[in-house]
Amino acid sequence: MTEAMARPPVAAQQAIYVESEWAALRECVYGSPDAWVLPVFLSDVKLRAQGPFAEFWTKNQGRDVKEADPELFAEFSGQVRGAIDLLERLGVRVHVAGEISPANRKFPRGEEHGVATPWMRDPFVTIGNNVIELAPRSLFHRRQRFAIREILAQTMERGARYFAQPDGGADDSNEGPGWGYLEGGDVFVLGRQILVGHSGGCSNPEGARWLQHALGPDYEVRTVDIDPMFPHLDCVLMTPREGVAVASLEALPKGLPDFMKDWDVVEVPKAMAKAHMACNNLVLDDRTVVVPSEDALDPIAQALAQRRFEVIRSPYRVPCMAGGSFRCAHQPLVRV
Repeated sequence: MTEAMARPPVAAQQAIYVESEWAALRECVYGSPDAWVLPVFLSDVKLRAQGPFAEFWTKNQGRDVKEADPELFAEFSGQVRGAIDLLERLGVRVHVAGEISPANRKFPRGEEHGVATPWMRDPFVTIGNNVIELAPRSLFHRRQRFAIREILAQTMERGARYFAQPDGGADDSNEGPGWGYLEGGDVFVLGRQILVGHSGGCSNPEGARWLQHALGPDYEVRTVDIDPMFPHLDCVLMTPREGVAVASLEALPKGLPDFMKDWDVVEVPKAMAKAHMACNNLVLDDRTVVVPSEDALDPIAQALAQRRFEVIRSPYRVPCMAGGSFRCAHQPLVRV
C-alpha cells in the first residue's frame, strides 16, 4: 500500500479533545525508543509474555535490553523511531515519553521493577477533554506516569480537565469495594460509549465504576469480558471506523456489546491475536490504518483494504514480539 498523503500540520495549541477511536489523530503521546529495562517477572507481567520471547524475558528480567541483546534493542529502537517519524511526516504532533528518575523507578514498593516507557497507552487516557491519570494494576505501568507528567500538566492550558484516579498504592492484591484499577489498553472511546476490558488481570469493574462517576452522565461506561490469556481489550479489538471492527470473537466470551452486534467484523483467530498483536494497529482516521509490515499481518491489511481503508505498513516486529504494537505505544491527546 502507498503511504497516505501527508495532512496539513495542526495548530500547536489545538484544544485537547478525543472524540472517538476513529476520529483523525492530530496529537499524541508516544513511547520512547531509548529505554527498555525488562520488568521483573511478577504476576502483573505474565499476561504480557509472548511465546518464545517469554523465555528471554524470564532469563533477563530486570536487565537493560541494550546490554542483554544489543542487536535486538537496535532493531526495536529503530522500529519505534520509524513509527514516530511516520506520524510526524503525516502531520501528527508527537510527544515522546521522557525518562523516569532513579527514585521513581522504585515506586511504589521501593524496589526496581523495570522500565517499559516504549508503550505509553496504559498510564493515562483522554476522553473528550478529560485527561485522566489511571491507576494500573501492573507496577511497571504505575511508574510510567513519571515519564509524561510534564506533558500532561501542560494540557490544562489547552482546555483539559486533568485529574487522577485514586492510586492502588503498594498493595496490589486488595480487591475490596472502591479499589478500582484501569489500564489504558482496556479503554475504548466510541463517542459517548466507553468500553473497559476485563480480563481479570488488569482493569476491573470497580475501575469502570469509578470512571463512570468521574465522567458523569454524558458518557456510558460498560465492561467487556475478555479471555484471561490477554491483558487488554485492545489485544482483541480494533474499531477503525464506526460500524467496522477487527476482533477476536473467540476471545470475547460474551461477545461484542449490543450496540455493535450489527457491525462489520473482521474476525481474527485467537492465536493470531496473541502471537502477532493482530488487532492492535494504529488508526489514523476512519479511512487510514497503520499495520505492521510483517507477513503474518497481511490478512489484516487485506481485509482492511477490502473495506476501503488505506493501509500503511511499517516494521514493528520486536515491539509486537514483546507484547505491544502500535496502539499500545501511543495515547491520543487530540482526535477530532
